[in-house]
Amino acid sequence: MNNPFARPSARYPALIRSLGALVVACALGAAGSVEAQSIGSVEEVVSVEIRPGWRSDDGTHIAGLHFRLRPGWRTYWRTAGAGGIAPQFDWSGSAGVDSVHTLWPTPRVFYKDGLQSIGYDEDFVVPLVIDGSGADASMRLEGRLAIGVCADICVPAHVTVGRDLGDAETPDPAIAMALDDRPRKVGHAANCYLRPTPNGTALTGHIDVPALGGREAVVFETGNDHHWVTDATVQRQGERLTATSEVMVGGGERVSLDLNAVRITIIGASHALELAGCEQ
Repeated sequence: MNNPFARPSARYPALIRSLGALVVACALGAAGSVEAQSIGSVEEVVSVEIRPGWRSDDGTHIAGLHFRLRPGWRTYWRTAGAGGIAPQFDWSGSAGVDSVHTLWPTPRVFYKDGLQSIGYDEDFVVPLVIDGSGADASMRLEGRLAIGVCADICVPAHVTVGRDLGDAETPDPAIAMALDDRPRKVGHAANCYLRPTPNGTALTGHIDVPALGGREAVVFETGNDHHWVTDATVQRQGERLTATSEVMVGGGERVSLDLNAVRITIIGASHALELAGCEQ
């Protein structure tokens, strides 16, 4: 399997600058941290286990990944920001499983040394919606997780998890709570426009939503794994948020964006919102 933490510098110059700053910041912090230097293995700072969850009448299974973090450490949301390491999950070793859909609870936004990262610094559960062969079929979930964990230093972690899911019908309260903690979906779309840049395309969205409290962060996801999207600059004027990110692709190729596929998440101090699609 390819190393999910490797990024070719020739293709993503802006990303490499961000990651370079992250490495320098981590190294400077680690120099003064006895605790960080004493870490012998990633198991000392993060553990992950599968919560088996419950099965619905139609055969859909709701399980969860329970992350436990050592105090002072954090790991990252599906879109980690320039200062984080985005997770990757591989469920190909599972049995009786057709697909696994990940539903992320609302993360926090961290700012350090001019970089933004998005993730979690306390224990949390990630719900998993699993489709299989039917209500009576057996399922075993086997996963390989590539994640990053950071404190004063950043450590890439490769974790293997596995569990028979069973056919319990009673919901797991921890998973149910995480399902309730997801960003709330907003019915309307943002008004967006595109502008060419030397490295790609600037994507700007005008979003009419009430203030979410504190310093609001906006995350654009294009639905294309080959895109690199920078952290958004965000301004609020009354009920309107204006956010701009630059979208780039490797090899000097022209950026092609399907605005209907863009997902926008707004994270504030009190809660988070999610919008599906852009209108021009």
